[in-house]
Amino acid sequence: MNEVFYVLAPVFVLGLIGYSATRFRFFTSSHRDGLSKYVFDFAVPILLFSTVVELDPPVVSATALFASYYIPLSAIFVLGLLISWLLLKRPVIESMVIGLGSCHSNAVLLGIPIIPRALGDEAFFPLFLLISVHGITIFTAFTLVIEITKGRNAGLANLPRQVLTGLIGNPLIVGLGVGFLWKLTGLGIHPIAADVFDLVTTSVTPAALFVLGSSLASYSVSSSVAVALSVTILKNTIHPLAVFLFGSWLGLEMLWLSVATILAAMPTGINMYLFARRYQVSPPTATTSIFISTVSSVVTVSIVITLLKSI
Repeated sequence: MNEVFYVLAPVFVLGLIGYSATRFRFFTSSHRDGLSKYVFDFAVPILLFSTVVELDPPVVSATALFASYYIPLSAIFVLGLLISWLLLKRPVIESMVIGLGSCHSNAVLLGIPIIPRALGDEAFFPLFLLISVHGITIFTAFTLVIEITKGRNAGLANLPRQVLTGLIGNPLIVGLGVGFLWKLTGLGIHPIAADVFDLVTTSVTPAALFVLGSSLASYSVSSSVAVALSVTILKNTIHPLAVFLFGSWLGLEMLWLSVATILAAMPTGINMYLFARRYQVSPPTATTSIFISTVSSVVTVSIVITLLKSI
């Protein structure tokens, strides 16, 4: 447990510093927007590119990895939707957003800083495989389901263009794609460029965690605590448990299983709020869910990593 504490303590302390700096107005929303743009549009794509180029990927099929992660994710989405709709009596569209919050991990701001620290550099390859399809897959599937439910043919007609634009314009996808293509050339990375990339990539973790903490400071806890707690329980505990059990049943190699399980244990991602705002279905519920899920992940992620290391 001490080892896990030393892995996670700096991560959450950095997030707390970002939270405090924003609460005491040393760090404003415009500062956060600028730093967030640096992280998502510049530093993380360079991290993805340089890691892919320098990595020697194992000769392992990714099919079991994707199945281990995304089949339980789909089941958790349906479970969250049904709990919200049938038990909590929420409207169906809002229940879909709650289902999304129950299965969508904060892969970049917490997954990238935590998972390699907990499991070592060997975790980068399976982690990046999952991240490469994480956002766009969930965005596409969720948009498709919600537009069909709303009966909006115009929304469906625009979906292929939105997906293509999302792929081409997503810096994370570009970083990964260019990295894989460059690796095929066999040219490697020039030592000077490698040093530059190393300087940039070392900034990813502190900057991402500072952004995360600052973002939490802008969220408030509303009266929708019961819904937020159901999202948190599903996201922080049931989701990683489902991934671990299903991945074990499929015979997924332990390192890759650990990566998928810890990624599933990450708290609810910001996309829950973005979709809630887009479809105007209780954004306060989304912000409350993200806040409670993220704060409680200090404990739940620690437990998940400790259990995995004991196996």
